[in-house]
Amino acid sequence: MTTPLNRRLLLGRRPTWTATLDDFVLDEQPAPTPGPGEVLVRVLWIAFDPAMRGWMNDGPSYAPPVPLGEVMRGHAVGEVVASGVDSVAVGTLVTGNLGWQTYALATFEEGTLSHLEHVSDPSAGRPVARRVPDGVPPTSVLGVLGTTGLTAYFGMLELGAPRPGDVVLVSGAAGATGSIAGQLARLAGATTIGIAGGPEKGAWLREAAGFDHVVDYKSEDVASRLAELAPQGVDVFFDNVAGRILEAGISNIAQRGTIVLCGGISSGYSDEAVAYGPTNLSTITVRSCTVKGFIVTDFADRFEVATRRLAEWVQDGSLVWAEDIAKGDVTDAVATMNRLFEGKNLGKQILQLATPSTV
Repeated sequence: MTTPLNRRLLLGRRPTWTATLDDFVLDEQPAPTPGPGEVLVRVLWIAFDPAMRGWMNDGPSYAPPVPLGEVMRGHAVGEVVASGVDSVAVGTLVTGNLGWQTYALATFEEGTLSHLEHVSDPSAGRPVARRVPDGVPPTSVLGVLGTTGLTAYFGMLELGAPRPGDVVLVSGAAGATGSIAGQLARLAGATTIGIAGGPEKGAWLREAAGFDHVVDYKSEDVASRLAELAPQGVDVFFDNVAGRILEAGISNIAQRGTIVLCGGISSGYSDEAVAYGPTNLSTITVRSCTVKGFIVTDFADRFEVATRRLAEWVQDGSLVWAEDIAKGDVTDAVATMNRLFEGKNLGKQILQLATPSTV
């Protein structure tokens, strides 16, 4: 077997504005040979989340920053091409925090998926690879059955806790997390309103994901449209955007409503977008609202149960999900990530580097 060439994107400097390919160093070297307990994985699909931009900054957060000179962190699915584990055959599909590279040397572990590796620091040791479960699309473990689905699950059902008859608002509703969060609210018996940009996303949310209403922030005044759709106010607001969208949601929150802060896409997780408000925080006091922020790893001890429930809803058709799969080279990773902040993605943003050899 000819030794394959591993092409890696190393973080070369900390981006000041929108991340560009110039912030990275393309490193090419022969892929390593796995030792006992290790597997060499050809990376097939890389997943992207807005939080990745934050990992490039040098500052305190729930996960340590990516060290300069190290492979950019990223969850992925790949195919074992060389194995130092007797029970793992070449061709096995695995998932883990494999990073922005074409090959990854990983320690293999049997057992259920560990979503903690998605936000852990792989520089502390080799990434851990686990089997992709049988009977599910391989990329589903990057989205609805991965950290994305868990974030929606705990953020909506645990913190938002919608009840039958409630009105639930989700911003960034056509994104990977928002689209699942809204569907979970629907399953709980709530009326769902999604905020998204453009007719294509709106149509998908209504026709496929089952949202009752969609507000197009690109063509409608969000605050006034919400007032029309929810004249008694929004009981639960699951926010992925921050900025002016958060402000509009606060303006329309119901008395004793709940606001769950999941993300801030509008800020770009960088210094490029000046933080905006919101300017109406006094409304939270006047309406006796509860505001809750969270990180999905707060619920790590319940990941297995939540993943099982999500899988059941997927299998019985109660949950649908969208994937926005770009095809390209590892050097396309930066541009693919930036689609999240440009509002271009519908569902989970993924970059496909290669096709499994078994297909």
